[in-house]
Amino acid sequence: MAQVEQLIDGIYRLERRIDGANAPFAVYFIKDGDGAIVEPGPAVLVPDIREAAKELGLSKPQYIIPTHIHLDHAGGVGRLAEIFPDTTIVVNRQGAKHIVDPSRLIESTRMAFGDDFESTYGPILPVPESRLRVVSDGDRLTVGNRELLIIHTPGHAGHHMSIFDTKTKGLFCGEALGLIYGPGYPPLPAVAPPGFDLELYLKDMKNLMALKPRLLFYSHGTIADEPEKLIKTVMENTRLVGAFIRRYLKAGESEEAIIGHVGDYLRDQFNAPLDEYELMSNVKGYTHYFRKKGLI
Repeated sequence: MAQVEQLIDGIYRLERRIDGANAPFAVYFIKDGDGAIVEPGPAVLVPDIREAAKELGLSKPQYIIPTHIHLDHAGGVGRLAEIFPDTTIVVNRQGAKHIVDPSRLIESTRMAFGDDFESTYGPILPVPESRLRVVSDGDRLTVGNRELLIIHTPGHAGHHMSIFDTKTKGLFCGEALGLIYGPGYPPLPAVAPPGFDLELYLKDMKNLMALKPRLLFYSHGTIADEPEKLIKTVMENTRLVGAFIRRYLKAGESEEAIIGHVGDYLRDQFNAPLDEYELMSNVKGYTHYFRKKGLI
Protein backbone atom coordinates (compact mmCIF):
# COMPACT_ATOMS: atom_id res chain seq x y z
CA MET A 1 0.00 0.00 0.00
CA ALA A 2 1.10 3.57 -0.62
CA GLN A 3 2.32 5.37 2.48
CA VAL A 4 -0.11 8.29 2.59
CA GLU A 5 -0.01 10.72 5.52
CA GLN A 6 -3.05 12.73 6.58
CA LEU A 7 -2.03 16.33 7.27
CA ILE A 8 -5.18 18.25 8.07
CA ASP A 9 -8.89 18.11 7.26
CA GLY A 10 -9.13 16.24 3.95
CA ILE A 11 -5.53 16.80 2.82
CA TYR A 12 -3.11 13.91 2.43
CA ARG A 13 0.53 13.71 1.40
CA LEU A 14 2.61 11.08 -0.40
CA GLU A 15 6.39 11.51 -0.29
CA ARG A 16 8.83 9.68 -2.56
CA ARG A 17 12.55 9.92 -3.25
CA ILE A 18 14.15 9.33 -6.63
CA ASP A 19 17.74 8.17 -6.96
CA GLY A 20 19.90 11.11 -8.03
CA ALA A 21 17.54 13.83 -6.77
CA ASN A 22 18.62 15.77 -3.68
CA ALA A 23 15.15 16.62 -2.36
CA PRO A 24 12.12 14.32 -2.03
CA PHE A 25 8.97 14.71 -4.10
CA ALA A 26 5.63 15.41 -2.40
CA VAL A 27 2.26 14.70 -4.00
CA TYR A 28 -0.88 16.02 -2.28
CA PHE A 29 -4.42 14.60 -2.35
CA ILE A 30 -7.56 16.50 -1.42
CA LYS A 31 -10.26 14.09 -0.28
CA ASP A 32 -13.43 16.15 -0.59
CA GLY A 33 -16.16 15.49 -3.14
CA ASP A 34 -14.51 13.76 -6.11
CA GLY A 35 -11.17 15.07 -4.88
CA ALA A 36 -8.03 16.52 -6.45
CA ILE A 37 -4.36 15.69 -6.90
CA VAL A 38 -1.93 18.59 -6.45
CA GLU A 39 1.68 18.40 -7.66
CA PRO A 40 1.72 15.09 -9.54
CA GLY A 41 5.47 15.25 -10.08
CA PRO A 42 7.35 13.21 -12.72
CA ALA A 43 5.85 10.17 -14.41
CA VAL A 44 7.95 7.75 -12.37
CA LEU A 45 5.63 8.53 -9.44
CA VAL A 46 2.45 7.57 -11.31
CA PRO A 47 2.19 3.98 -9.95
CA ASP A 48 2.42 5.32 -6.39
CA ILE A 49 -0.12 8.05 -7.13
CA ARG A 50 -2.53 5.55 -8.63
CA GLU A 51 -2.23 3.29 -5.59
CA ALA A 52 -2.65 6.21 -3.16
CA ALA A 53 -5.72 7.50 -5.02
CA LYS A 54 -7.26 4.04 -4.85
CA GLU A 55 -6.46 3.79 -1.13
CA LEU A 56 -8.18 7.16 -0.55
CA GLY A 57 -11.20 6.28 -2.66
CA LEU A 58 -10.42 8.85 -5.37
CA SER A 59 -11.38 6.75 -8.38
CA LYS A 60 -12.25 9.74 -10.57
CA PRO A 61 -10.47 12.85 -9.22
CA GLN A 62 -12.11 16.06 -10.30
CA TYR A 63 -8.81 17.89 -10.88
CA ILE A 64 -5.09 17.33 -11.30
CA ILE A 65 -3.24 20.58 -10.51
CA PRO A 66 0.51 21.03 -11.05
CA THR A 67 1.85 24.31 -9.70
CA HIS A 68 3.99 24.66 -12.81
CA ILE A 69 5.18 22.80 -15.86
CA HIS A 70 8.71 21.76 -14.93
CA LEU A 71 9.54 18.05 -15.07
CA ASP A 72 9.56 17.57 -11.29
CA HIS A 73 6.06 19.04 -10.91
CA ALA A 74 4.14 18.16 -14.07
CA GLY A 75 6.13 15.50 -15.91
CA GLY A 76 3.55 12.85 -15.00
CA VAL A 77 0.44 14.79 -16.02
CA GLY A 78 0.14 13.14 -19.44
CA ARG A 79 0.33 9.64 -18.01
CA LEU A 80 -2.16 10.48 -15.26
CA ALA A 81 -4.54 11.96 -17.84
CA GLU A 82 -4.59 8.55 -19.51
CA ILE A 83 -5.23 6.73 -16.23
CA PHE A 84 -7.97 9.16 -15.13
CA PRO A 85 -9.80 9.94 -18.42
CA ASP A 86 -12.55 11.97 -16.72
CA THR A 87 -10.20 14.25 -14.75
CA THR A 88 -9.60 17.88 -15.70
CA ILE A 89 -6.02 19.22 -15.74
CA VAL A 90 -5.76 22.73 -14.27
CA VAL A 91 -3.09 25.10 -15.61
CA ASN A 92 -2.71 28.79 -16.28
CA ARG A 93 -2.48 30.29 -19.76
CA GLN A 94 1.32 30.27 -19.78
CA GLY A 95 1.45 26.60 -18.84
CA ALA A 96 -1.29 25.32 -21.13
CA LYS A 97 0.79 25.34 -24.31
CA HIS A 98 3.55 23.28 -22.68
CA ILE A 99 1.05 20.66 -21.49
CA VAL A 100 -0.56 20.30 -24.93
CA ASP A 101 2.81 20.33 -26.74
CA PRO A 102 5.60 19.42 -24.30
CA SER A 103 8.36 19.49 -26.94
CA ARG A 104 10.14 22.46 -25.37
CA LEU A 105 9.85 20.92 -21.91
CA ILE A 106 11.31 17.67 -23.25
CA GLU A 107 14.14 19.55 -24.96
CA SER A 108 15.05 21.52 -21.82
CA THR A 109 14.79 18.35 -19.71
CA ARG A 110 17.23 16.57 -22.02
CA MET A 111 19.64 19.48 -21.74
CA ALA A 112 19.43 19.40 -17.94
CA PHE A 113 19.31 15.65 -17.26
CA GLY A 114 20.56 13.97 -20.44
CA ASP A 115 18.93 12.09 -23.29
CA ASP A 116 18.13 9.16 -21.05
CA PHE A 117 16.13 11.20 -18.48
CA GLU A 118 13.10 8.92 -18.99
CA SER A 119 14.94 6.02 -17.36
CA THR A 120 14.99 8.03 -14.11
CA TYR A 121 11.96 10.32 -14.29
CA GLY A 122 9.62 8.64 -16.77
CA PRO A 123 8.21 9.99 -20.05
CA ILE A 124 6.61 13.38 -20.63
CA LEU A 125 3.38 12.86 -22.60
CA PRO A 126 1.07 15.48 -24.18
CA VAL A 127 -2.44 16.18 -22.90
CA PRO A 128 -5.34 17.00 -25.28
CA GLU A 129 -6.38 20.63 -25.04
CA SER A 130 -9.97 19.52 -24.40
CA ARG A 131 -8.85 18.10 -21.04
CA LEU A 132 -7.56 21.44 -19.72
CA ARG A 133 -9.15 24.07 -17.52
CA VAL A 134 -7.15 27.25 -17.99
CA VAL A 135 -7.31 29.48 -14.91
CA SER A 136 -6.31 33.04 -14.15
CA ASP A 137 -5.12 34.80 -11.02
CA GLY A 138 -7.97 34.99 -8.51
CA ASP A 139 -10.02 32.15 -9.98
CA ARG A 140 -11.58 29.68 -7.54
CA LEU A 141 -12.12 25.96 -7.96
CA THR A 142 -14.81 24.18 -5.97
CA VAL A 143 -13.74 20.75 -4.71
CA GLY A 144 -16.43 19.21 -2.54
CA ASN A 145 -17.11 21.62 0.32
CA ARG A 146 -14.02 23.76 -0.17
CA GLU A 147 -12.69 26.38 -2.54
CA LEU A 148 -9.18 26.50 -3.95
CA LEU A 149 -7.95 30.02 -4.75
CA ILE A 150 -5.50 30.29 -7.66
CA ILE A 151 -2.67 32.82 -7.25
CA HIS A 152 -0.43 33.64 -10.22
CA THR A 153 3.17 33.47 -8.94
CA PRO A 154 5.39 33.99 -12.01
CA GLY A 155 8.70 34.82 -10.28
CA HIS A 156 9.99 31.24 -10.41
CA ALA A 157 8.57 30.74 -13.92
CA GLY A 158 5.84 32.42 -15.93
CA HIS A 159 3.68 29.29 -15.75
CA HIS A 160 3.88 29.01 -11.95
CA MET A 161 0.78 29.33 -9.80
CA SER A 162 0.08 28.64 -6.13
CA ILE A 163 -3.09 27.12 -4.69
CA PHE A 164 -4.66 28.30 -1.43
CA ASP A 165 -7.17 26.01 0.27
CA THR A 166 -9.58 28.50 1.84
CA LYS A 167 -11.02 25.84 4.15
CA THR A 168 -7.80 24.91 5.97
CA LYS A 169 -5.76 27.99 4.99
CA GLY A 170 -3.11 25.64 3.68
CA LEU A 171 -0.99 26.91 0.78
CA PHE A 172 0.37 24.66 -1.96
CA CYS A 173 3.31 26.90 -2.76
CA GLY A 174 5.24 24.88 -5.37
CA GLU A 175 8.58 26.66 -5.56
CA ALA A 176 7.21 30.18 -5.11
CA LEU A 177 8.52 30.20 -1.54
CA GLY A 178 11.82 28.51 -2.24
CA LEU A 179 12.89 25.06 -1.11
CA ILE A 180 13.66 23.40 2.18
CA TYR A 181 16.09 20.66 1.20
CA GLY A 182 15.75 18.64 4.39
CA PRO A 183 14.91 18.72 8.11
CA GLY A 184 16.68 21.61 9.79
CA TYR A 185 17.56 23.31 6.50
CA PRO A 186 16.64 26.98 6.07
CA PRO A 187 14.41 27.93 3.14
CA LEU A 188 16.57 28.79 0.13
CA PRO A 189 15.59 30.31 -3.22
CA ALA A 190 14.35 27.94 -5.94
CA VAL A 191 15.94 29.40 -9.07
CA ALA A 192 15.77 28.04 -12.61
CA PRO A 193 16.66 29.69 -15.92
CA PRO A 194 15.37 31.24 -18.04
CA GLY A 195 12.07 32.19 -16.38
CA PHE A 196 13.36 33.30 -12.97
CA ASP A 197 12.68 36.96 -12.18
CA LEU A 198 14.04 38.13 -8.83
CA GLU A 199 11.78 41.18 -8.58
CA LEU A 200 8.64 39.16 -9.32
CA TYR A 201 9.80 36.33 -7.05
CA LEU A 202 10.02 38.63 -4.04
CA LYS A 203 6.68 40.21 -4.96
CA ASP A 204 5.09 36.74 -5.12
CA MET A 205 6.36 36.02 -1.61
CA LYS A 206 4.80 39.20 -0.25
CA ASN A 207 1.50 38.40 -1.94
CA LEU A 208 1.43 34.89 -0.50
CA MET A 209 2.32 36.13 2.99
CA ALA A 210 -0.64 38.52 2.78
CA LEU A 211 -2.96 35.50 2.58
CA LYS A 212 -1.89 34.61 6.15
CA PRO A 213 -1.67 30.87 5.48
CA ARG A 214 -1.63 28.47 8.44
CA LEU A 215 0.41 25.80 6.69
CA LEU A 216 2.82 25.68 3.75
CA PHE A 217 2.68 22.55 1.62
CA TYR A 218 6.08 22.41 -0.08
CA SER A 219 6.53 20.35 -3.23
CA HIS A 220 9.92 19.11 -2.08
CA GLY A 221 10.82 18.20 1.44
CA THR A 222 8.33 19.24 4.07
CA ILE A 223 5.28 21.05 5.35
CA ALA A 224 5.69 24.08 7.59
CA ASP A 225 3.54 25.62 10.31
CA GLU A 226 5.39 28.94 10.75
CA PRO A 227 4.57 30.54 7.40
CA GLU A 228 5.30 34.20 8.18
CA LYS A 229 8.69 33.41 9.70
CA LEU A 230 9.66 31.13 6.83
CA ILE A 231 8.52 33.55 4.12
CA LYS A 232 10.50 36.39 5.67
CA THR A 233 13.54 34.12 5.93
CA VAL A 234 13.39 32.94 2.32
CA MET A 235 12.98 36.53 1.12
CA GLU A 236 16.15 37.50 2.97
CA ASN A 237 18.04 34.43 1.76
CA THR A 238 16.92 35.07 -1.82
CA ARG A 239 18.41 38.57 -1.65
CA LEU A 240 21.62 37.32 0.00
CA VAL A 241 22.28 34.60 -2.55
CA GLY A 242 21.53 37.00 -5.41
CA ALA A 243 23.89 39.65 -4.05
CA PHE A 244 26.63 37.03 -3.56
CA ILE A 245 26.35 35.79 -7.16
CA ARG A 246 26.13 39.31 -8.59
CA ARG A 247 29.32 40.34 -6.79
CA TYR A 248 31.32 37.58 -8.52
CA LEU A 249 29.65 38.25 -11.87
CA LYS A 250 30.65 41.91 -11.69
CA ALA A 251 34.19 40.80 -10.86
CA GLY A 252 34.24 38.88 -14.15
CA GLU A 253 34.61 35.39 -12.72
CA SER A 254 33.67 32.37 -14.82
CA GLU A 255 30.43 30.48 -14.33
CA GLU A 256 32.36 27.42 -13.16
CA ALA A 257 34.22 29.44 -10.53
CA ILE A 258 31.01 31.10 -9.32
CA ILE A 259 29.30 27.72 -8.96
CA GLY A 260 32.17 26.67 -6.69
CA HIS A 261 31.92 29.87 -4.65
CA VAL A 262 28.15 29.50 -4.24
CA GLY A 263 28.51 25.88 -3.17
CA ASP A 264 30.98 26.89 -0.46
CA TYR A 265 28.80 29.82 0.60
CA LEU A 266 25.61 27.77 0.97
CA ARG A 267 27.42 25.02 2.84
CA ASP A 268 29.21 27.43 5.20
CA GLN A 269 26.42 29.98 5.66
CA PHE A 270 23.36 27.70 5.67
CA ASN A 271 24.76 24.19 6.17
CA ALA A 272 23.10 23.29 2.85
CA PRO A 273 25.22 21.09 0.57
CA LEU A 274 23.48 21.48 -2.81
CA ASP A 275 24.38 19.17 -5.67
CA GLU A 276 26.02 20.29 -8.91
CA TYR A 277 22.77 20.59 -10.85
CA GLU A 278 21.09 22.73 -8.18
CA LEU A 279 24.11 25.02 -7.90
CA MET A 280 24.29 25.39 -11.68
CA SER A 281 20.57 26.15 -11.87
CA ASN A 282 20.87 28.86 -9.22
CA VAL A 283 23.86 30.53 -10.84
CA LYS A 284 22.39 30.38 -14.35
CA GLY A 285 19.00 31.64 -13.15
CA TYR A 286 20.37 34.67 -11.32
CA THR A 287 22.87 35.38 -14.12
CA HIS A 288 20.15 35.37 -16.77
CA TYR A 289 18.03 37.74 -14.67
CA PHE A 290 20.86 40.19 -13.92
CA ARG A 291 21.85 40.32 -17.59
CA LYS A 292 18.25 40.79 -18.72
CA LYS A 293 17.92 43.72 -16.33
CA GLY A 294 21.30 45.21 -17.30
CA LEU A 295 22.61 44.84 -13.74
CA ILE A 296 25.94 43.26 -14.72
